[in-house]
Amino acid sequence: MTDFFQEILDQLRIFGMENIFLENALDKLEEDGIDIGRELNKKHKDIVDTELFERDILTDARKMADFYVIYFVLENSARRIITEVLEEKYGTDWWISAVPQGVKESVAKKQKEELDSAMSIRSEDPLTYTNFGELIDIFNSKWDDFSDLFRSRRSLQETLSQFNRIRNVIAHSCTLNDDEIQRFQLLINDWFRIQS
Repeated sequence: MTDFFQEILDQLRIFGMENIFLENALDKLEEDGIDIGRELNKKHKDIVDTELFERDILTDARKMADFYVIYFVLENSARRIITEVLEEKYGTDWWISAVPQGVKESVAKKQKEELDSAMSIRSEDPLTYTNFGELIDIFNSKWDDFSDLFRSRRSLQETLSQFNRIRNVIAHSCTLNDDEIQRFQLLINDWFRIQS
């Protein structure tokens, strides 16, 4: 065996050993309760063989996954603000007493459609059935209760309306172009900037 091949074999052995040490270290982090996302990746591989799909579409999907996560967090953060503020002000029946009738009717319709389908019920919380437009309606209808949390009603409406536009791209499995990615990043900054 030549020195060249021996050197390659030695490097492969070192690489293999380093990989084993790394895997053990990652296992230890997870055992200590630190989530590094490895288990999530393993679960995704068990759901479906992604190699069955076209590589370019899969690449776009992976690119968009991060934006979906951010959007998911943002929308649910807005819902949490609504829940916390209105529950504190109106009690546990805040949905009945503080939400505009049109929003309640729209949610009831969505809940009925879901009940009539074979899908599992997504939640007992009616707020999870609202879209950004309906969240804006709730903020507007009880603006006095939220006014100390946001810079202005108009800034909140504008920011959430723009998020709703980008949401349509993300939710309908399209990719954001570079301008929309920058706009999305700016909107995230705006969301935090308009909060008092």
